[in-house]
Amino acid sequence: MSSSPDIAGILENTKELDRLRKEQEEVLVEINKMHKKLQATPEIVEKPGDTSLSKLKNLYIQAKELSESEVTVSNILLTQLDSLLPSGPTGQQRRKLVAEGNDQKRKRMKVDTDVTRVSPSMRNQIEAYASLRGEQVAARVTADDADKDEWFVVKVIHFDRETKEVEVLDEEPGDDEEGGGQRTYKLSMSCILPFPKRNDPSSTQEFLPGKHVLAVYPGTTALYKATVISTPRKRKSDEYLLEFDDDEEDGALPQRTVPFHKVLSSSFLSSSSSSATELLLLRLADSDFGTRAGYRVRMRPILMKGHERPLTFLRYNRDGDLLFSCAKDHTPTVWFAHNGQRLGTYRGHNGAVWSCDVSRDSSRLITGSADQSVKLWDVKTGKELFKFKFGSPARSVDFSVGDKLAVITTDPFMERTSAIHVKRISEDPEDQDGESVLTLQIPDGRKRINRAVWGPLNQTIVSGGEDAVIRIWDAETGKLIKESNEEDGHKKTITSLCKSADDSHFITGSLDKTAKLWDMRTLTLIKTYTTGVPVNAVAMSPILDHVVLGGGQDASAVTTTDHRAGKFEAKFYDKILQEEIGGVKGHFGPINALAFNPDGRSFSSGGEDGYVRLHHFDADYFNIKI
Repeated sequence: MSSSPDIAGILENTKELDRLRKEQEEVLVEINKMHKKLQATPEIVEKPGDTSLSKLKNLYIQAKELSESEVTVSNILLTQLDSLLPSGPTGQQRRKLVAEGNDQKRKRMKVDTDVTRVSPSMRNQIEAYASLRGEQVAARVTADDADKDEWFVVKVIHFDRETKEVEVLDEEPGDDEEGGGQRTYKLSMSCILPFPKRNDPSSTQEFLPGKHVLAVYPGTTALYKATVISTPRKRKSDEYLLEFDDDEEDGALPQRTVPFHKVLSSSFLSSSSSSATELLLLRLADSDFGTRAGYRVRMRPILMKGHERPLTFLRYNRDGDLLFSCAKDHTPTVWFAHNGQRLGTYRGHNGAVWSCDVSRDSSRLITGSADQSVKLWDVKTGKELFKFKFGSPARSVDFSVGDKLAVITTDPFMERTSAIHVKRISEDPEDQDGESVLTLQIPDGRKRINRAVWGPLNQTIVSGGEDAVIRIWDAETGKLIKESNEEDGHKKTITSLCKSADDSHFITGSLDKTAKLWDMRTLTLIKTYTTGVPVNAVAMSPILDHVVLGGGQDASAVTTTDHRAGKFEAKFYDKILQEEIGGVKGHFGPINALAFNPDGRSFSSGGEDGYVRLHHFDADYFNIKI
């Protein structure tokens, strides 16, 4: 005779589960307080004796332990409940027995099953879902290779009472969907969440400040996790004030207002594929990599918020311990590359800063800006050492090997045409002058040159821009040596250019939705990588045959497009096989900048959303087999 667990034991475990969840909520509130404190005053961590970071770490540890305890207690409860359930044939065995009967018996059993198994509450639920026809609902539509649920706004077009499936219409699919038009799905009832009735606010559940919810991001048909900042009642309106999560890391988007009828409870997410720890530590959830190749590498990104405007460029120093970022907010910033802590800023530009480079010994920084100047800075002190003045915006900057020269591109402006300038960099700032050693002009001077870099041994200069032509110039005479042809070259604007670690080859990204790998000396096309979106940024691993592409769409189209259509994902490709091997999502806007750490063990991305995301690879990443 088998023994059943004591009901009192089950009740005791449910109480323990409630206690753990209450403690988790308390810890999350404290974590959110620390997040807001650090976002408001990030400089506080630099003060002697400050313990903010250690307190935050302890809170994370406490949250993780509570979550693991919850999983343990939940598993115990499941075991206890399973042993109380009546034994008998499994569902599969029962179906087999039915199949072995005659047709009349099958029909009778089917009728009996329909009558006896549908409880009154289930019948009410079926009627409720049947009444949703023609209404908009939230639907969980998750790709086969996705590790996280994706929720979209769809319209119900049919409910099948027998299969209990809801047929829905996605009226605004992303541009990654085949066909590009409207698309239908058949989903189980558990994948559908009705929205509150917009004409009856009093009958809907109110979510208190600090509560995690799922809400429609303004201007899109996609739902994201968010935290309630203020309720409609407090705001005396029909809208919540929410702080959207990026669903992967510590940090948040600017606060947004969302109508109450577009906000749902997130409590149902506990039954999804994510672990309890990932759900609890929502802002620390892992990024996914490698799903296309049938494996999964877990990466924990660090979200760095220091810019108020979209990112434009990222650059590591030679040692890989510092990361420099440029943005449209006029202020280049330097970060510690291992933990994402902001080290300092360089103040002095009066326009967007488009690019930067750092000297080999990490003593000097050069930046190019829309304020028609290029500045030299002391990396350590942030002091401006020299200012190169131009009559048009400066776009691209690049130090030569040895740091004695710099190549700079300027945009067409008024009567001025685009140009490439070579400046001599003096060892002593007191001896620095603004004279150009060499100035180069492209055939169509009204087309912008987006990038120019030094070739091997400083003998050549490689450039690319709006005319979609790559050119190799003699760095001493200024003579044009080679240029890409129409057959092999890009069809639209070249947005980015990145050299390999040994200067033997380079990769270009273009708005024509491709990236191309070229031989640095011969300009021979080696490989082409095709993606479904315009490419804004490219980077190459210094240690593996991997290239990473970022983009999504032109910045001017961001506000008019569904966030799903933007494909804001850094995509990894095998350099040799040209196959896509993985992707890292997270940005809420197009990716404008990418950079690999020189040690190859991490990479960073900068987006139109104003965030820098720092990703450290796990050990499994280096054992990928294609």
